[in-house]
Amino acid sequence: MARKYENGYLPKIEYWQYKLNKAVQAFDSEGVTYAAGKLAYFVDKQSSTYGGPLKGDAFLRSVGII
Repeated sequence: MARKYENGYLPKIEYWQYKLNKAVQAFDSEGVTYAAGKLAYFVDKQSSTYGGPLKGDAFLRSVGII
């Protein structure tokens, strides 16, 4: 059975990091607050579910072993 998130939550983390950066550039304080909350949620989810961004298969893929 394939995992729902093959790369963990990293794509969502990258997306919300991008949104946070855009909100900062636009001086959008509500956008910063919202994006920071989403980013924190997915970082915590990644850490609790997969043990961090580079654990297990993701680490082996990142170094070219698999």
